[in-house]
Amino acid sequence: MSGLNVRIDEKRFDDVSVVRDLAFSAQNGEFLALVGPSGAGKSTLLNMISGLDTDFVGSVCWDDQPLYAAGQSPAHLGMMFQEPRLMPWLSTLDNVSLVLSDPHAERQRAIALLQEVGLGDVLEAWPSQLSGGMQRRVSLARAFVVAPRLLLMDEPFVSLDMPTGNRLRDLLLALWQRDRPLVLFVTHDLREALALADRVLFLSPSPSRVMLDYTVPLERPRRLEGTDIARLQEELFRQHPDLLSGVLATQEAVAGGVKE
Repeated sequence: MSGLNVRIDEKRFDDVSVVRDLAFSAQNGEFLALVGPSGAGKSTLLNMISGLDTDFVGSVCWDDQPLYAAGQSPAHLGMMFQEPRLMPWLSTLDNVSLVLSDPHAERQRAIALLQEVGLGDVLEAWPSQLSGGMQRRVSLARAFVVAPRLLLMDEPFVSLDMPTGNRLRDLLLALWQRDRPLVLFVTHDLREALALADRVLFLSPSPSRVMLDYTVPLERPRRLEGTDIARLQEELFRQHPDLLSGVLATQEAVAGGVKE
C-alpha cells in the first residue's frame, strides 16, 4: 500500500528484546496515535522510523521504498519531542529557520508559520523570554516549516495545563488538516489519543507489539474533556481491561505533573 509500512522483527538493547514482531501500515494523510504502558518502547519505535536508530531487524518503507538511507533521516520529515529543544542562543525566528535547507530564501515561510501559531510579535525573542507553552508553539512551527510528509511527535504536549494543551492541540489539528502529513503521535493519555487521531495503536508491554489497531468512531471536532471522549475511554477499558491496564496506570501516574 502507499504510505508508511513498518515491520520491526526485533529491536534489542544488549541482551534485552524491547520490540518484537511489531507491524503496522498507515496511509498518506492519516493521524495515528501510539499508546502503551511506560517502557513499551514508544519513543524507541519513533527513533527507528525516523532513521535515528537503524540497529534493528526489520524494515521501514514509504510507498514501498526504504524510508531512509542508513544513518540519514528522510527528506520532508518533521519531529517534535517532549521538550521544545530550542537553541538558547537563537531567536524564535532563527530556531524555526534552522531546519530549512535555505533559511534566507525560505525565511518568509518561517515568519508566516510563527504568525499562524500566534507568535508573530516575538520573532526576535530568546527562548528564555518565552513561556513553556510559547516554546512548544515554536517547536510546532519548526516541525511544520519543512512541509513534512511524515510528522513524528513524541508526547509533545505532556505536562501542560489543560488550556495550554488544548490550544496546542487545536493548532496541531489546524496545521495537519491544511497540510495533511501522516502523523505518528506518541502519548501516555488515551483521552488525547482519542481526541486527535483517526486510529489508535495500542502497544503491549516490552517486548512491544501492536495489540489493538482501533479506528476512532467519533467525528471531528472533538474535545479531550468532552463527554463523548470520556464514554469512549470507559467503553475501551471495559472491553479490553487487561490490555489497557498499563495505559491507565501510566496516564494516572503523570496526571499530576502539569506545568505552564
